[in-house]
Amino acid sequence: MPDAKYVKYGGVRFVNNASPEEINRYVRDLPPEDRESLFEVIKILHDEGLITVLEDEPMTTVDENMLPYLE
Repeated sequence: MPDAKYVKYGGVRFVNNASPEEINRYVRDLPPEDRESLFEVIKILHDEGLITVLEDEPMTTVDENMLPYLE
């Protein structure tokens, strides 16, 4: 299984089923109203099979950009 990643600011773990370039191109081509919500984008990517959300994994909202604020 590929390394799991976290959705930045969302804390949801997922794995890519497509290249980052393909995912970015797909998101860019979504209608603006579908890109307003990070949740909606993740749901669409999951439903289309471009990513797999790891639903049984722990969630976090802390990433390397937030660590300096927690120290």
